[in-house]
Amino acid sequence: MRLQELISSLPPESVRVPGRAMDPEIQSLDYDSRRVKNGSLFFAIKGEQADGHLYVDEAIRKGAVAVVSSRPAPPDLDVAWIQVEATRPSMGILAAQFYQHPSRRLQLVGITGTNGKTTTAFLTHSILERRSPALLMGTIKAKIGEWESESERTTPEAVDIQAILGRALKSGCTAGVMEVSSHALFFHRVYQCSFPVAVFTNLSQDHLDFHKSLEEYFQAKCLLFQKHYNPGLRYAVVNRDDPFAERIELAPAVRRVTFGLSKDNDVYPVSHRTSLEGTRVELKWFDRRLPLSSPLAGEHNFYNIMSAAIAASLLGASDEQIREGVEQMQQVPGRFEKVDTKKPSTVIVDYAHTPHALENVLRLCRQLAQGKVICVFGAGGDRDREKRPLMGAIAARDADWVIVTSDNPRFEDPARIAREIQAGIPAGATHCEVILDRREAITRALEAAGENDIVLLAGKGHEAYQHIQGESIPFDDREVVKEIH
Repeated sequence: MRLQELISSLPPESVRVPGRAMDPEIQSLDYDSRRVKNGSLFFAIKGEQADGHLYVDEAIRKGAVAVVSSRPAPPDLDVAWIQVEATRPSMGILAAQFYQHPSRRLQLVGITGTNGKTTTAFLTHSILERRSPALLMGTIKAKIGEWESESERTTPEAVDIQAILGRALKSGCTAGVMEVSSHALFFHRVYQCSFPVAVFTNLSQDHLDFHKSLEEYFQAKCLLFQKHYNPGLRYAVVNRDDPFAERIELAPAVRRVTFGLSKDNDVYPVSHRTSLEGTRVELKWFDRRLPLSSPLAGEHNFYNIMSAAIAASLLGASDEQIREGVEQMQQVPGRFEKVDTKKPSTVIVDYAHTPHALENVLRLCRQLAQGKVICVFGAGGDRDREKRPLMGAIAARDADWVIVTSDNPRFEDPARIAREIQAGIPAGATHCEVILDRREAITRALEAAGENDIVLLAGKGHEAYQHIQGESIPFDDREVVKEIH
């Protein structure tokens, strides 16, 4: 695609092009100078940790023929320089244009919220696959048919998103589901993507190291429900049991569909039963009943099942496809995942890394355990510090034995993180201890567990590494359990 055709998609008032017009053929879009090749359009983005402008010369040496930046063009430049008002929104628009707006030709579900995004996305994908090939994109992986790619973050950069959407179209997908993080919305990674169905799962404290306040965090989530940001929006599927749901403002043409435990919702459970083996629930499904069974356990999964079923139905899934998709979905990696061991105790690995998520999973363990609940958890370094004592208080209240340990300390001192968690634990509590070595902490918990006890390893879930002082060190809770046993 020629440069002038590409930038014609940008609002004219937001672009300043140097007097010497250039119109090279653009072969690819890149925001990382290490990926640049001949014919690239390079986005010079000033991020939190690195400034892309420092790598413009490198990008040009590698073959970039044009640069998009929020800064004026430097003198004596031999490539096209497009100055824009804001680089990230422009990258979203240009990426969609370059890949010929694949989101307009796919029926997409976008899922945002603090907890439940991944499980809801897996459930939605499982249902949609009963109709036709469908895309899955989220925290764990991107998947199109047999092709899979491990995810580096919940929602990729705009260029990568549009490339994956384009690949999905070429592979025969007609629909798909994407987890949409608050960071992705704030940084315009999904700007101008078309999500006819947008799902709000819930909102609780997380990422306040970045968003600074819960209100700012909420406002970022709301972008997915605004037509100027998500032009294809037709349905907003919201968890009405969450107090923030009522505050999501919608355009008159957008239909709000609600789910929750109370009877004033469009969809709610009439009866339900859950165990370690799974869940059975009968839903009041708009004007009729819909019985469903799932291998997923716990009341929190009622919400995930309801939201996924509604989202898929709004894209045309039948009741039978919903039943099959929910019933046949395999275990979501690291989401209340039972790990087989040789000991009679039950070991659960879960991604819970927020106060609300930890509270939910501990209550589920308490509901299912015939014996004690032993909880091993930590808190990520260089992240929201305010949630640490909250999680300590929840663990001390809801578990019979608590072991505070390390969880991706990054560049922070693990001992300091543990002390901040301990600040929420009542003074003199005798059922809590600190073991910073995570393998040693897991070993201690497994050795202490009896026949009817549940050991919960919280925080890392599917992750197969520990981030320590800039290094990613292999560490998978599930594999460690198997090695110990």
